[in-house]
Amino acid sequence: MMGSSQTRQEAFDVLNDALHAFVRVRPTGQFSMAESPLHGWNIAIKDCFDLAGDIASVGTPMFAARRATRTATAVQRLLDAGACIVGHTQMVELAFGGWGINAAMGTPRNPWDGRTVRVAGGSSSGSAVAVAARMVPAALGSDTAGSIRMPGALCGITGLKTTFGLIPEDGVFPLAPSYDSVGPMAQSADDCARLFEVLTATRLPPMQAPHNSRLLVLDSAAYPVPVEPGVQHALDAAVNVFTRLGTHLSKSSPPFALADLTRDAGTLIGAEAWTVHGARFEMDPSAFGAGLQRRFEQARMADSGSIAAARGARVQASERFRRWLQADEVLLLPTVHCSAPALDSVDERGSPLGQFTRWVNHVGGCALTLPAGFDTLGMPVAIQLVGRAGTEARLLALGSAFQQATDWHRRVPDLAWATDP
Repeated sequence: MMGSSQTRQEAFDVLNDALHAFVRVRPTGQFSMAESPLHGWNIAIKDCFDLAGDIASVGTPMFAARRATRTATAVQRLLDAGACIVGHTQMVELAFGGWGINAAMGTPRNPWDGRTVRVAGGSSSGSAVAVAARMVPAALGSDTAGSIRMPGALCGITGLKTTFGLIPEDGVFPLAPSYDSVGPMAQSADDCARLFEVLTATRLPPMQAPHNSRLLVLDSAAYPVPVEPGVQHALDAAVNVFTRLGTHLSKSSPPFALADLTRDAGTLIGAEAWTVHGARFEMDPSAFGAGLQRRFEQARMADSGSIAAARGARVQASERFRRWLQADEVLLLPTVHCSAPALDSVDERGSPLGQFTRWVNHVGGCALTLPAGFDTLGMPVAIQLVGRAGTEARLLALGSAFQQATDWHRRVPDLAWATDP
């Protein structure tokens, strides 16, 4: 253990220099009284969350001097519960990207590989890295198409995509308002549950044992893209764990193609992002990074008929989802199709990382990503539990049971490479 707060801060700074998890670190104040729910918790917040008096640059140089005049309700609830906010974490520019790349503000490095620079996933990239590297026990992220779950999966942590509108989003800079949601990222499902209660100002019912729970396993024939062997192996192993825990498992295929929902969601997210940022883009396209320029050019050229058709299809898909997945059922599937690739191999213009996540936002569900093992390269792989709106308690209970039976969430990356002189 470090001998002084200065030494701890120096070690923190050295680690951050290697991982680029934080864009700004703030001096921590005194913790609240010991009976506070989050007494002793240092929590990081994604760079799109407002904290009065602090800069929240939303991952873009154009907002480098954007100082918040208020505190987001979600952040205030953490503060009121006794947490210390230690800083804003790096993110994809304007939260519009899945691999975690931000050339202008800094791309966080996946902490699990000291030899090859690998992506952390996005857009809540820095939050995932900070938790995975144990710089903080928990962080706040936002999820529009998988932005909590994708980096959570690639970095080997637990992340909860909450039901749309369940956690207030005031003071959180939007990307696509009808898709955006706020959620916790932490080392375990139990930690996420504790944060969920604070963030929603509610109490979860007592955790129920998983026996007799109904778990649907997504049939591999319904996969929108092939998955890497390490991911499928982890999913199969998780099925065995849940079987031993007494859950009732059965294979199932959705009444829609996940790839179609991913495509329609992309259309609508682009249209909503254009509504938020279009005027700014028209004024000065050069203020946006190259990747964002391509995305907004596509959004500007989107056909109104295609947008209307995607909206109509979304309503139908949401209804089919509610008819297919019952309130007492949970869907088990991969979170992402791969482990973290090398940074220099990634192209944002290729197949999106969110093929297994984006559709959940599209139909209005909630989801939990859980560490589920490692592939042959030693990189984390993950599983995902998906439920209907408002079923977070069921997901968290199953996630907690899974983590009591496994230790993947307790694994810590060897960061000697990042801290040795």
